[in-house]
Amino acid sequence: MNRLLILLTFTIFGLTLNAQKVKESYHPKVPFEQRTDTTISATDISWIFRSISDEHITQEYQDGNKLFKYYYRDTELNIRTVNFELTFNKMNFQDSIGFEPGVFTMNFLGFEGFDELTSELQFFLTINKPDTDWTYPIYLYVNLNGSSRFELPTFDEDY
Repeated sequence: MNRLLILLTFTIFGLTLNAQKVKESYHPKVPFEQRTDTTISATDISWIFRSISDEHITQEYQDGNKLFKYYYRDTELNIRTVNFELTFNKMNFQDSIGFEPGVFTMNFLGFEGFDELTSELQFFLTINKPDTDWTYPIYLYVNLNGSSRFELPTFDEDY
């Protein structure tokens, strides 16, 4: 009798696990690479914003017997001239911001311009937690001599 009860329990437990449906999706759907080539102050420059192979964060949500798994691809920004090559990802900013790397991603919002006085390229990035309002804006400055710095802008909370 005990064996029958144990067998029945395992059978019901197994059916319950098999009944759960899992829906998985990646954001973006496929790995990507966005490349820009230009010449600034007689210097050939390229920057590439791309997903990092096999690196992503995962968010899971349960709705009834359906499990949703969302995979958000981690990204990096690579900046290259004939004199240097620099690569930035979310970990370059982690110590200054203090976010949890396992739940945040980096987004490249664009090239903001070139400052001729400082010889700096300016890029705008964000570190954000997907599907939330948690966003850290970052101004990344890369000098044509290969040095870099970044600023975390502050905003008035005047809503």
